[in-house]
Amino acid sequence: MHRTLLAGGRLGLVLWALQMAPAAAQSVRFTAATAIANETAGTISVPVAITNSGAASTVQVALVTSLGTATAGTDFTYPATQTLSFPAETTINQILTIPLTDDVLAEGTEYFTLRLQNPTNATLTAGATEVLVYIRDNDTQAPVQTRNLTLNRLGSYQNGASGTNSAEIVAHDPSTQRLYVANSVGGKLDILSLANPAAITPVASINIQPYGGINSVAVRNGVVACAIENADPQQNGSVVFFDQNGAFLKQVTVGALPDMITFSPNGQLLVTANEGEPKSDYSVDPEGSVSVIDFSGGVAGVTQASVTTVGFGGYNSQAATLRAAGIRLYGGTAAAPSSVAQDLEPEYVAVSADSRTAYITLQENNAIATLDLSTRQFTSLRTVGYQDHSKAGFSLDASDQTPEILMANWPIRGMRQPDAIAAFEVAGQRYLLTANEGDAREYNALNEINRISEAAYVLDPTVFPNAALLKNAQVLGRLNVTNKLGDTDGDGDFDEIYALGGRSFSVYNASTGALVHDSGDLLERVTSTDPTYGAIFNASNTTGNPARKNRSDDKGPEPEGVTTGMIRDTVYAFVSLERIGGVAVFNVNDPAQPKLVQYVNNRSTTTGAGDQGPEGIVFIAAANSPTGQPLLLLANEVSSTVSVYSMQGGVLSNKAARNAEPLHLYPNPSQGGKVQLSRPVSGTLQDVLGRPVRTLRRAQQFETADLAAGVYVLRAEDGASSKLVVP
Repeated sequence: MHRTLLAGGRLGLVLWALQMAPAAAQSVRFTAATAIANETAGTISVPVAITNSGAASTVQVALVTSLGTATAGTDFTYPATQTLSFPAETTINQILTIPLTDDVLAEGTEYFTLRLQNPTNATLTAGATEVLVYIRDNDTQAPVQTRNLTLNRLGSYQNGASGTNSAEIVAHDPSTQRLYVANSVGGKLDILSLANPAAITPVASINIQPYGGINSVAVRNGVVACAIENADPQQNGSVVFFDQNGAFLKQVTVGALPDMITFSPNGQLLVTANEGEPKSDYSVDPEGSVSVIDFSGGVAGVTQASVTTVGFGGYNSQAATLRAAGIRLYGGTAAAPSSVAQDLEPEYVAVSADSRTAYITLQENNAIATLDLSTRQFTSLRTVGYQDHSKAGFSLDASDQTPEILMANWPIRGMRQPDAIAAFEVAGQRYLLTANEGDAREYNALNEINRISEAAYVLDPTVFPNAALLKNAQVLGRLNVTNKLGDTDGDGDFDEIYALGGRSFSVYNASTGALVHDSGDLLERVTSTDPTYGAIFNASNTTGNPARKNRSDDKGPEPEGVTTGMIRDTVYAFVSLERIGGVAVFNVNDPAQPKLVQYVNNRSTTTGAGDQGPEGIVFIAAANSPTGQPLLLLANEVSSTVSVYSMQGGVLSNKAARNAEPLHLYPNPSQGGKVQLSRPVSGTLQDVLGRPVRTLRRAQQFETADLAAGVYVLRAEDGASSKLVVP
């Protein structure tokens, strides 16, 4: 009896304690971190929820001025802080309704931020006190495509199953109408016939593995030169020469990890960009370099003595100055930081029309180096600068988690980090064209990538008072950024946000390095509004069904390859997009204001079929084409295909059409190192690859002694053209 009473007494005490315990506190919160509405919707509704409701409560909703691009009173109406009231014992959300203005301005997606504050009889739910409201514009039209040059795909050739083969770089030899494809995954040099561009046929496939790994290929008059990395990539690589059928000729040593190779326009030199990447633990970190091979005596004259490898050791004492100028130097470990020469990693080379200067992209370093090919000395090392994604024309779609494409401005800077580069001339001025792909160092000993949402990536609370909201996956949380830039005061948090890649192409003055033009958000706007490929906007190039927007949190479309070519009186730029695929074409007769001509793609929007992952890009001038029409080649790395486009159009200006007169060169073939013209001509002499090798101004003759043997085309500004044979 005593034990039963005792047990009952304890139970009563427990029940009494539960009754006397305070109820869980009421809490108010936004139901989501973001809300999206079209500006035509008239209003947007933002729900606010309450939990553990008891007594009547209130909360204020204030407009946050520190994070937003939409303007109150212009884009939406929010005259003052508003108060929401929750009746006692309610579980019903309160809805904040905000009027939107349907203006007639063409603009990107804008946004504003609201914050809960000053609750009564309630607390604020941590992490749910702010909401970012997106307003999608309805007035911005798709970028206009002039279409005065039309690309039509003739066909795509697959050089083996994707996954076990690749088509990374393609080179064309007009003397044989053959293509040479760097098949790095398959470890082969594939030789194809372009005699019928609509039906490319295989000729041979050469096993490259005995020499190392193939990265790039160039060809000139039947001599094929391959850039080969060593089986141990940190050791010096080589250039291996083959004849037109793939028979081995000879091999010379160049710097570590030669990633790209090209002939100079006059055929006298070969140049390789030797990337010099470190081992993953940074136990070995070779110097980046550029190798120049004297090819003036043809392949028969090439020996190891013909090779000059130029490093960046002369800059080792200038690290602080280079960093201050905007060049990224951050390699190595804390115990053993890389020298400047080790840190600089050449990616791609373009050679000037006069064959005297090479321009080398240093992708991870966000820079371009200039090399004098006569003295074999670097003459400049310049940053390519950064995007400001907070400015008009430089918006981006920054999240792969939002259901809509939201091209918005953000407090972000973009590292342009160019991959491919091309040199071209307009009106006697030389320019550089870059594909601002972006790249990061991801090694065991150094990984510079963070997502903004990661705890390790701490945003300065003064600069970014809305850091928690920015870190949301539907805002900027998923965006990949570098952790090697942005801590401006050295206190361990980030005062500036730097994203990877520029998502654009740029044009620079080759002499001064000054930025002439940057395409900003144009490539993303082109692809997002494309009637077909908008369905796979910012999709990755991986095999299988494309997933829309799954590269928005990385580097977007990733412009990878660039080249230029002249058709009649117009210089065109071609920019390949590695992720979504395809190529965008621009008229760059005015380099400061390129005009979009056309965007074409050949990728399935629903399956893994079609061309995926374009990297190498080659323009074939009409004079060198088997069809007599200009062609464009794309080497598509992921699908392991080479696609061929013919080009029609390129109509002369009215003035050019009216003034065009026959043009004759004599003697032809040239003799005595000089050629006469039948009339004074301003124009460009192009080599077999359509690259300008000489610019003429009212000339009636020009020298040919320094030109390599081959076929050239003189294209006058008035539209006339004439072939020249140099024996």
